[in-house]
Amino acid sequence: MNPNEDDLAPDPRAHHKPDTHVRRWGAVYLLAVLFLGSWIGQFFTQLTEFKSEQEEHGQAFLWADYWPNFFASTFENWQSEWLQLVFQAILLLGAKHFIFRVDAEDMERLEAKVDKISAQLDRQHS
Repeated sequence: MNPNEDDLAPDPRAHHKPDTHVRRWGAVYLLAVLFLGSWIGQFFTQLTEFKSEQEEHGQAFLWADYWPNFFASTFENWQSEWLQLVFQAILLLGAKHFIFRVDAEDMERLEAKVDKISAQLDRQHS
């Protein structure tokens, strides 16, 4: 290996932080937490409503009666247009950010390599 090639590291940008697992997948984890949080919120809100409705009718609360009600509401929410649109918008914005961020980082890395090669050639020809 030529000693001058040591300057041509795979990623010569000094300010670049290496991608970590959290950096790559953080948005997915955030969406999962938000999704689970909203679903848990729906669970407890609907549970309270279902229990009070059962008490109004003088019926005992049974989990077997609650689960079909909860899942029916869940699937109705998932099929609603606003939820689909919001989810699609988040995915598209996230994909756009990821795609263009990667393109910009690749371009910066290539420009840095070209600058180093150009500087080496200038030194050799001087």
